[in-house]
Amino acid sequence: MLVRRVSTAALLTLVASLITLLPAYAWTPSAESSGVPLPGGIYPGSSRYDGAGYYQYAPSIVQTSDAQRIIYYCANTVEYSSSSGNALQATHDHVLFNVGTRQPNGSYTWGATQVALRPRLQPADPHYQPATPSWAAYHICDPDVVKGSFTYTTPQSGEKTYTWAMFFTAADNDDHGADGRFNVVGVALATSPLGPWTIIASPLIDITEPDYNAAGYGVGQPSVTSVDQRGNLLLFYSGLDCAALDVPEPSCDGTARGTAVRTLNLGNANAPVLGTRSFITTAGLTPEPFLPGSGRFLHNASWAYDPERDSFVVSRDTGQLDGNEVQANVEVDRIAGSSVWTGGGAWTVVGQITSAQTGYRWNHNSGLVRDVYGGLAYQRPLDYSGVDVYFATEPGPANTAPPWDGYFKYRMHHSASPL
Repeated sequence: MLVRRVSTAALLTLVASLITLLPAYAWTPSAESSGVPLPGGIYPGSSRYDGAGYYQYAPSIVQTSDAQRIIYYCANTVEYSSSSGNALQATHDHVLFNVGTRQPNGSYTWGATQVALRPRLQPADPHYQPATPSWAAYHICDPDVVKGSFTYTTPQSGEKTYTWAMFFTAADNDDHGADGRFNVVGVALATSPLGPWTIIASPLIDITEPDYNAAGYGVGQPSVTSVDQRGNLLLFYSGLDCAALDVPEPSCDGTARGTAVRTLNLGNANAPVLGTRSFITTAGLTPEPFLPGSGRFLHNASWAYDPERDSFVVSRDTGQLDGNEVQANVEVDRIAGSSVWTGGGAWTVVGQITSAQTGYRWNHNSGLVRDVYGGLAYQRPLDYSGVDVYFATEPGPANTAPPWDGYFKYRMHHSASPL
């Protein structure tokens, strides 16, 4: 056998060239059920779990201590039944939550489902909530929870300092559609992560937003990280993609799709101060198959800050688009902190969660496990070594016709993996 000797430099060059040939997202974590129950105490593994007429998606997960995390998410509270034809009555989004307790093997057991926020609904509805503002009459969804210090005044309580803020998407359905499209960004305050929550009277981002499209999605899907652990925040939100979030216009500028960012001073929540709007780059993200010219689209993202690397990490929807406006894959991406503060830069794709890991056709509406201030929290607060992503799954097929039975198949899974 002929053995050819090569120099160390040549060997290193060869290794480097092989590394560059590896796919950008060779990161392939495993996935499993989140264990989070459906309303009514229907836990994964029970006989009713797969067929129950409830959905859950768009989670926000706060790691409050080494042994506890709280998951907030969108869900319905009226069970859908195909025989009763109550699809519209059963599709009012609420924000529900469960408290999880860490077990010795690292898994979490989840307590009873509780309601954090309810939509107002109509006076004739048996679940009418007059305390909820009219701009949140149809849906309240996409929660994102962060700790800080926020002063707000109400007639009932006077001036009060709150320590928790929940940002959310709200819809009043004034676009005359059947699915609640007319979205704005609101915020609620509490002195405990368990509530009760007080909704600030006016939306934070609403129809006065430049480029707001009332015929499309509007604005929503907020995600927030704390700047000073008090009232100064970074607010990310979706929807400003020239026409509609659902099917972006091909003529839309591909460099300005989807996600805007503003600084926000919520210290005095009676008079929030929003900074100048800028858009997050899409450079480096995986191209979308439904956009012409390999366009990229950043939306529906959960944001977390990683101080060890001075970078932001997101989990977001990507891949084939379902007729029910969800996508096939969850992608985890990273970008330098300076790119968020000053603009520009490019994303690095960490990896994707797909049907190969989950066994489900659609994987979407994700949330990163974060600490109380929006920092990355892999297994505990101050652990920046990995990501734990919760997300919704749906078996398919695509383009499920009304009453959108597939919607009621959304179940939450999660995937934890080192970075």
